[in-house]
Amino acid sequence: MVGVPAAGESTRHAFLKEVGKLWLYNQLCHSVETEVALNHLGLLRYCELDNKTVVDVVGVGLKYFDYRRRKIQSEEYGDFKLDNQEQYVIGYNVLRGIEVKVSRGDFRNGFACTGCNYNYLLTPMRLVSPGVVPRGVGLIEYNRYKFSCEPVDQEDGNPGRRSFKLRGLRVVKPATYRHLPQFHIDHVIEQISRRRDASDQISTYLNVAESMKDPDLLYVQPEGVEGEEVISQMIVKKPVSGT
Repeated sequence: MVGVPAAGESTRHAFLKEVGKLWLYNQLCHSVETEVALNHLGLLRYCELDNKTVVDVVGVGLKYFDYRRRKIQSEEYGDFKLDNQEQYVIGYNVLRGIEVKVSRGDFRNGFACTGCNYNYLLTPMRLVSPGVVPRGVGLIEYNRYKFSCEPVDQEDGNPGRRSFKLRGLRVVKPATYRHLPQFHIDHVIEQISRRRDASDQISTYLNVAESMKDPDLLYVQPEGVEGEEVISQMIVKKPVSGT
């Protein structure tokens, strides 16, 4: 069941954001989050529809480049030297963003078109024509008559496999890769990490606080014993040697 939608958000819109998250996991994104502010510093907005800075769903995953497309060592680093770089492919984090639109009016209100390396629209089937989708933005259609999802058996432990069998989703128009400054990508990773760290900090504190009751982990002063007395009990006097 979809959680409580945000204020002013329809159930359908909230549901398609969850569907978008599953689709991003299938693109081998290792981190996926909703309602994330993008860093548009220096980016040129090339159409009127590109007027939003918060993306509905964003995923971070590795994209692999060979030496011909992206140099591994484009500048000097201390204690790093890699010979024969053309033999390697290196994974770099990239952003895949999805904007959900459930009505034509919502589509005309605009969305984030340029803040991710791959930018997509996720809409119900035949809501918009691929021809009106901005250049470079992909279009994914959701068919509610055919949609189904189920987890894929991961017993073999292969991390390169898709996590879900998704039916009723069709990429009508693929997104074009856009090269972004690294600090744009780091900005999104930092936001996702902060959200997850907020809950992890509380659980970590509770674990430590509970463990402090264990006398093997933390000294607990006996009741009725003053601090100076405890210290005196811990001091071992050195015996005086005879002359």
